Amino acid sequence: MIADPGDGLFGAADLTIHRRTEFLSPAYYASMGFAVPAALGAQINHPHLRPIVFVGDGAFQMTGQELSTIVRYGLNPIVFVLNNKGYTTERFIQDGPYNDVHEWAYHRWPEVLRQGLGLEARTEDEFEDALAKAEKYTSGFVILNVHFDPLDRSKALERLARRLRARVQERG
Repeated sequence: MIADPGDGLFGAADLTIHRRTEFLSPAYYASMGFAVPAALGAQINHPHLRPIVFVGDGAFQMTGQELSTIVRYGLNPIVFVLNNKGYTTERFIQDGPYNDVHEWAYHRWPEVLRQGLGLEARTEDEFEDALAKAEKYTSGFVILNVHFDPLDRSKALERLARRLRARVQERG
């Protein structure tokens, strides 16, 4: 499993990981965009493993084009794009229009790259159906465009943001 900084990482805080090498993520927000290129490196290093990637929509817009290299090398990660229309971590610290990103049709990347499987989920039922399809498709990458409300967040992000927001307000 590979998680990008932000709520992809915060949401993974409660996972049970059995070996240190089963989970990769940077701890620094300045590393945003890490997850998709990390999946490339992880699967090149361990071709028998299939990376599960959690990346926010803003981070994907920074480095998601590495899916092209993933296609080139015949790799097959499953990429969940957590589409909340922007930088949710920032929204809870200091909100403003600068936290919004342009909406992409992430699930249509396979059309651009001429390989892979793109799926989209707006409901729990659609998500369950997409998970089943993603698991079965192993001949290339899978990208799931998972829609969230812009203010949806993990409990871990909520705790962190509360503390950071207080510090920002203290400094005026």
